[in-house]
Amino acid sequence: LIASPLRRVIITDTIPLAPDKRGDKIVVVSVAGLLADAIKRIHNESSVSEIFSKVWKAQS
Repeated sequence: LIASPLRRVIITDTIPLAPDKRGDKIVVVSVAGLLADAIKRIHNESSVSEIFSKVWKAQS
């Protein structure tokens, strides 16, 4: 990964990755907020698919 042309690789924190394995190009993002929102929506019987709309809009 160090010698690859990739500038960065974004992964989630769903599987632990030791800090010494991360390197400078790996960015770890939390899924806690996404999971909490999904659980809340399921509990309230509202749309979970709206979460994906929010994610796509945030990336645009």
